[in-house]
Amino acid sequence: MGAIVSNPMGIRIKFVVITLLTITLLQCNGKSVYAQQKREIVINHADSMRNLRIEGQSIRRLLGNVSIRHDETTITCDSLYDYVGRNKFDAFSNVKVFQENSTLYGDTLIFDGATKKGKVRGKEVRLVEEEVTLVTKFLDFETNNNTVNYYGGAIITSTDSRFSSDRGKYYSNQKLFVAAGNVAFLDPDILLNTDSLEYYSETELIKFFGPTRIYNDENYLYSEKGQHNRESQESEFHINAFVDNGDQVLFGNNIYYNQNLGQSKIVGNGLIIDTVKRINIYGNHLTYDEQTEYAEVTVDPLAMFISEQSDTLYLRANKLMGMSIKDTLHTDSTLYNQLIGVGDVRFYREDIQGSCDSISYHSVDSVLYMHNDPILWNDENQLTADDVSIEFRNENIHRMKFRGSSFVISQEDSTQFNQIKGREMVGFFSDGKLTRLDVNGNGETVYYGRDKGEIVGVNKAESSRLSISIRENKVASIMFYESPVATLFPIDKVELQDVMIEGFAWHADKRPTSPNHVIPTGLDVNFHVSIENEANRYRSKKTTPAESLDDLTGEKGSEIELVQPKHLNPKLSKDLIRTNTHPR
Repeated sequence: MGAIVSNPMGIRIKFVVITLLTITLLQCNGKSVYAQQKREIVINHADSMRNLRIEGQSIRRLLGNVSIRHDETTITCDSLYDYVGRNKFDAFSNVKVFQENSTLYGDTLIFDGATKKGKVRGKEVRLVEEEVTLVTKFLDFETNNNTVNYYGGAIITSTDSRFSSDRGKYYSNQKLFVAAGNVAFLDPDILLNTDSLEYYSETELIKFFGPTRIYNDENYLYSEKGQHNRESQESEFHINAFVDNGDQVLFGNNIYYNQNLGQSKIVGNGLIIDTVKRINIYGNHLTYDEQTEYAEVTVDPLAMFISEQSDTLYLRANKLMGMSIKDTLHTDSTLYNQLIGVGDVRFYREDIQGSCDSISYHSVDSVLYMHNDPILWNDENQLTADDVSIEFRNENIHRMKFRGSSFVISQEDSTQFNQIKGREMVGFFSDGKLTRLDVNGNGETVYYGRDKGEIVGVNKAESSRLSISIRENKVASIMFYESPVATLFPIDKVELQDVMIEGFAWHADKRPTSPNHVIPTGLDVNFHVSIENEANRYRSKKTTPAESLDDLTGEKGSEIELVQPKHLNPKLSKDLIRTNTHPR
């Protein structure tokens, strides 16, 4: 049966949280330049300073190599306007904000303490903290609710990863980062593309929404909603989830995976396509354990064995289980794979149909074992026994073995049946048709003879050993090996009870006559086609994170007009006009 989800992404998702966005621009913890309205700004240096009073407002105008300090934060720029007592200032040209291990770079920095909002703009706004760098053009922050927004695209890089999106927001109070629009993340393990993404830094939880693609060398994953917990290594993929790992393709409404435990589960419209073994496993509840290599399908299971030589075999049961049998004494390699079906087992292939209470298939010898009231149908023949084994060769039936109360019946007429019974039987097949039947122990036969198409008599015989040759589903000859006893009855002299072998039972009502008699109610075996087409359509939209801001076309930031203040003398504010090259 193979693995249901063996590391479905083939990865450990890594994600760079923009912890640097918790820079003091956001925090109201006593260290913020912007959140403190009563603290004075300390001027470290300026080539020139002029105190102005316009319409009752005190303004300090600083020019040239400006450096100011507030608590533990230092700001440098070419020019700055400090609106004294209002906790409002505008900084222009070569703006840098330093605090602890973080530095913010931009062309303009505008802060209004009344609204507790600030904006940083520039050809390249850069936020650097230790090994992580954010680059954008438009950065807004609000100290009131401790949030930071970027627009117009941003690129975040670390020592081993790169991330970009059209826009994003960081909620400091919730420790939540949200990115949206052409989200792309790349590290040595994966490439991730999605519409929008949430990251909760305290719980290490990542959520993604919209058509999401995850690529690496071994796997391609698609889903339209999901999440991954970096701490517990638990993943969920919802809505048209699709995983292609080369040897297997998986589908499910919901796919769950715990990497630490090596356990996975598919719930709702589950399907595993094993492209190597050519087996499709359907079910509404599938589980797999990587350590034990044990798989189980418990709700509406269906297995389809896709044959290159003959028709597809459809197999259903109340429960399907798959496992790998290991060579634990020597190499720990897989000796063989085993598929087991339990409860109301039914299967259909054009040349053979069957039902029983339990069934098992061993890959090492390509033998299918049927237990507890097995019934088989091959063309016109019904075959029953206490236990049945079917040996396949080149995907075709090669031989069947029947043990205990073995019975072969074919219908000659509405009330007349050819019958063969024995303690054990071996049936031999050619091109999927029964050609010979060997009976060992307590052999009994009843077969009808015809002349010019009319039934003329019935022969009843007994022998401990016999061999029956069958052509075109009819008895061609019988070879009796030990003490045969035979009686020929003219058809007009025979009573049916005299030619019914003890234990006779005809089960035509139980015979699956089409795949629909095996496929669980409501299952469309082709439901996955549209999902795979959609997943593959998005597969071709694989994009790596932007390498420069020119590659991004995201939404631009909210408008802020950094024009010349009306109350300032034009001569005093010419530097403002000169440095205000990015009015947004």
